[in-house]
Amino acid sequence: MKSKFQNIKQFWKKLRKHWSHRFRLIIRNEKNLSDVFSFRLTPRKVFVLGTFTFLLIIILTAMLIAFTPLRVYVPGYTNPMEYHLYRKMLTRVDSIERINAMQKNYMDNFYNILNDIVVYEEMNAPMEGASAKRVKDKEKAEQAKKEVAEAAEQLWIEITDRTTKTYIPLSQHVVTPTFVFTMPALGAVTQHFSIPDRHFGIHIENEKGTLITAIADGVVIGTESSEKEGNTLIIQHAGNMVSLYRNVDKFFKNAGTRVKSGDPIATMGDRGTESQKPFLHFEIWYNGTPVNPLNYFVGN
Repeated sequence: MKSKFQNIKQFWKKLRKHWSHRFRLIIRNEKNLSDVFSFRLTPRKVFVLGTFTFLLIIILTAMLIAFTPLRVYVPGYTNPMEYHLYRKMLTRVDSIERINAMQKNYMDNFYNILNDIVVYEEMNAPMEGASAKRVKDKEKAEQAKKEVAEAAEQLWIEITDRTTKTYIPLSQHVVTPTFVFTMPALGAVTQHFSIPDRHFGIHIENEKGTLITAIADGVVIGTESSEKEGNTLIIQHAGNMVSLYRNVDKFFKNAGTRVKSGDPIATMGDRGTESQKPFLHFEIWYNGTPVNPLNYFVGN
């Protein structure tokens, strides 16, 4: 090992010694010994010329591979047409994956709606070092949410508990603003609004599963099930107007959900013990007083 190191050291020393010495390269004709070509050079010039030639060969080879059809014969390269086709197919596969993910999300949400499954997303707790203002705002929001829930529960009791309205005079006239609603479901009106009979809504009869829609924009404030009256859903609308949908089969919306006019909210059913045929019992309340729904539908 030591001898090899000494040989390398001697070679390097000799190279440095003759680095600038001049030499002549002569090409002669063997027949007449005349000089055909001569070239004067030094080891330094040979090194520079060799390095330049090596780099030039590398650059020309790279250009030949990159800009000529010969690159298809180099391992790792592919045909330009096949490459473009591959990129196109990759984009299509990526698009299909996104569409499949969207469709799966849609089907999961649709399944949850049909089966009354509510998915709650828990909010993350405040991080350490959160400002006092942020915690205070959260407390205010929780308090406001609690007050809204209590108001909705009281309104639910007032509407569903018929004993809260022990007597409504026939001459009572409820002055309401001008409202125009859409019909909640297709079908024939088989029973009308009647205060003397304490029937505060109308019956719309049709086949089981008939779609029921919201009559106007609002918020679902409650849903409940009863063996006698079937499933019930109540929506709070603007102007202190409330709509009630009873004897439904399946809910599409849950309490706290915002709805638009015409949004599907349930299907018609015959779950109540008093039901003989599928129908929707529909009521409209204004300022805590029931009104005739037929007075607020287009065409009536």
